[in-house]
This record gives sequence, C-alpha cells and structure tokens, in this order.
Amino acid sequence: MRNNETALGFNDKWFVLLGIPLLGFLTPIMYLGVRFTRAPRYTWLAFAFSVAITALFWMGNRWIIIQLRRKYPLLSQAPKRIALTVLGMFVFTFAVSNFNGVTPPLWSDIQLPYPDLNVLGMINTLLIAGIYEVVWYQAQLRLSMHGQEELRNESLQAQIRALKSQVDPHFLFNNLNTLSSVVHSDPDKAEHFIQQLSKLYRHMLEVQETTLISVKEELGLLEAYVYLLKTRFGDNLLVTIDVPDAYHDRKIIPFALQIVVENAMKHNIVSAAKPLNVRIEVVQDKIVVTNNLQRKLHGVSSTGKGLENINSRVRLLRGQEVEHVITADQFIVLLPIFPSA
Repeated sequence: MRNNETALGFNDKWFVLLGIPLLGFLTPIMYLGVRFTRAPRYTWLAFAFSVAITALFWMGNRWIIIQLRRKYPLLSQAPKRIALTVLGMFVFTFAVSNFNGVTPPLWSDIQLPYPDLNVLGMINTLLIAGIYEVVWYQAQLRLSMHGQEELRNESLQAQIRALKSQVDPHFLFNNLNTLSSVVHSDPDKAEHFIQQLSKLYRHMLEVQETTLISVKEELGLLEAYVYLLKTRFGDNLLVTIDVPDAYHDRKIIPFALQIVVENAMKHNIVSAAKPLNVRIEVVQDKIVVTNNLQRKLHGVSSTGKGLENINSRVRLLRGQEVEHVITADQFIVLLPIFPSA
C-alpha cells in the first residue's frame, strides 16, 4: 500500500471506497436517464451492475496508472508515461466494455436506448484518470519544492565539509610544511603551490550557491587539489585524468571528485613501496573513479559522510543511488554526468 501511495501521490483508500459506489450510483442517473419515480426506474440490479462495472474500470485503470508511474517515475518521462497510460486505459476499457458478458459489444446489431458502454467507460475512465493525474502533479510539486530545499542543504553541507577539510589543522599544517620545504629550494614551485591553494579556496567561494557545475570546472578544482597532494607525496600518488573534451560542458555535483579522491587518500596506504593509483575516466556516460585497494593497517575512523553527501545530492537530483564497487584490489565509484543544459 505504501508503494501504491508513492506512485499515486496520495493514499486513495477512502477515495476508492467512497468513489466507486458514488460513481456507480450516479452513472445510471446521469447517462441512462433512470429515476426512482418514473420509468425507466432505478432498480437494485441496475445499481449492482453499475457499481460492479465501475469497480472493474476503476481498479483496472488504477493498476495501469500505478505500474507505469513506477516504470517512469521522473517528470521528464511524463510525456511517454501519459501516452502509454492513455493507450493502456483505452485497450482495457474497450476489452471490459465489449467482453463483459452482459452488455452487447460495439459491433453488435442490437440497438440500445442508452449510450454504449464504450462511451460511458471512456468518460468515467478519463474523469478518474484526470483526478489521479492532477493529485499526482500537485504531490510532485510539493516534493520538488521540498527536494530543492534538501538539495540546497546538502550542497551547503558539501561546501562546509570541503572547507573544513582544507581549514582542518592537519591539512593546513601539511600544506604549510610542504610550502616551507620548497620555498627556499624552489621559489617558482612554491609560488605555483600558493596559486593552486588560492585557486582551491576561490573556487569553493564561487560555487557556494551552485547545485551543478561543469565537468571542466570540477576538473580544474581537482587539478588544484591533486597538485597540493602531489607536492607533498610526489610519485607516491599517481592520478590519471582521462575525460574527453566532449564531456567538459556537461554537469556534475560540485566537489564530487575531490571528495572521492580525498576518501581514497584517507583509507589507503600512500608510500613509495605502495603508491596509490587513482584513475578518472568516462565509461558509459559516467565518470568512473578507480583506486587500487591497499587499506591502512590501522583502520581510519570515518563518519562516511563524504560519499553519502554525494549520494544524497544525486538522489535528490536524479532519484538514483551513486554506484560503488569493491573488488579484491580496487575501489570504484561511478559518478553520474548531467546534461549541459
């Protein structure tokens, strides 16, 4: 029932329990002209048949609505879903109207003094489907507004987390220590180091209100972050980026690549004996981040909020989960790429 409520946009229990007998009662009066005080008279048999056929139309078409909304849940899929729903309802209503064993089929020569059941069925079906559709769109509007607020909060949390990781005493100490080690021996390298550190902070301030950024911008942020790491770890850290230019205008979650690389650094050994290899590439329209798995001997305490933050934002935007795969020797994260417009 809970799954049905999600697909319909509301709990329709009382709508069904009250709507079927009410519509079944009114149909003979509205369309067949029956009355209680004159012929043709309203009989219990007419009422029972009307309620039964209304229930059959209602529940069958309701099932079609539920199945197609589960299959095509996104608003962007609405045109296709509505077209298939209308087709499915037409076929079902036609089948019930002509093969119920009580009323004559459409091709029969029998002349009826009231509208054909095909007409009545389609009118009632469109009425009920219209109500379900309006309620569903209102529910989606409410969810969209709520989702935008949640997404804004999740994006803010990602920004705060990214800033915290870079104003963290360890991060600052490590970077200042690295800077002090090269400032005298290699002034040009020290200057470039400062520029990349400044670029990292500036980028975060620029995208603080942004839900999605271009892949090119995200790669620029990642390159600055990786430069700081490689200045410290040297060849112990190997990062390969293979993202074709054709994807640079597409969109991605801000800070996603940085968080994934940071997660790899945090949980794996990075040394000359065991260099950490991180590869970033596009596979089947997703950015795939792969690192060799060489877990630290002493487990690192983790809240798991980094990857979960990415997952939450993707779930709000696309209604899907971020995929990640753990093999015997690799950890793989598959990040979705969004359209450029």
